[in-house]
Amino acid sequence: MTPKHDALEQARRKLAAAPADLRFAVLFTPRGQREALTALFAVYVEIREILRECSDAGVAQAKLAWWRKEISLLGERKPRHPLSLNLLATSEKRVLPIQPFLDIIESVRADIAVPSFPHFADVERHCHRRGGALVELAALLRGAQQQTTLDAAHRLGAAWQLADIVAQGAVYAEHRRVYFAADDLRKHGVDRHIGGDVHTDTGLKMLLADYAQRARALRDAATAGITAERRMLCSGWILNGLAEARLKKITRPDYKPGGAPVELRPLAALTTAWRSARAATR
Repeated sequence: MTPKHDALEQARRKLAAAPADLRFAVLFTPRGQREALTALFAVYVEIREILRECSDAGVAQAKLAWWRKEISLLGERKPRHPLSLNLLATSEKRVLPIQPFLDIIESVRADIAVPSFPHFADVERHCHRRGGALVELAALLRGAQQQTTLDAAHRLGAAWQLADIVAQGAVYAEHRRVYFAADDLRKHGVDRHIGGDVHTDTGLKMLLADYAQRARALRDAATAGITAERRMLCSGWILNGLAEARLKKITRPDYKPGGAPVELRPLAALTTAWRSARAATR
């Protein structure tokens, strides 16, 4: 196997172990662009996995420093890591900006430091750095050229991440990562532990409904008026479609917060992703 094919297979394996939403975002991308998107998501997952794989904060920070240098080299078209090399090889000579990659790295650094968000603006900033940066890069790989399209992609990615906080917030809190703003926790009478019996389900349900509404508003604002390069937002549309399916479950009157994370059945997820991809082409 040639180094090129080995790097491609490594990217495919990385994506295969990634969250299902990313796999669906690739599945419904036009066939000729799937390898490039796979390469991008593989780099994203590799960087994000530092948070889970490194229990020592010093080691994690050292790895992030290595990736900052690697992204600089990618910008110079001289990367070293197999996944970066694969991204360069599959991006069809498109020069991707390095700032979105640095934003993703910064989101991991903030997570390692145990995030603290006094105000909702701080939460939103984190969502832009993590999800917004990724979906913007995906739009660039699809060939987006208009700044309005890239701005919409960035907001779609942030909306996806905000919806993820609604769906996974209690799980993250168990690992001392609280992504709800302190202002909003106080407003709804919820403490930083999120789960447990220290507050009522009513307060937590109101908090989740509040953030779900904000995620939807951010998503709708992102796509309003986009026509010329609508197809370039396919990845963001799919990610938000899957997120919305979870939000519908979470905001039902009979939902019990604090339990297992809300997941979608495989067929439902597949159908939702397909419909979302079609919506991006209308």
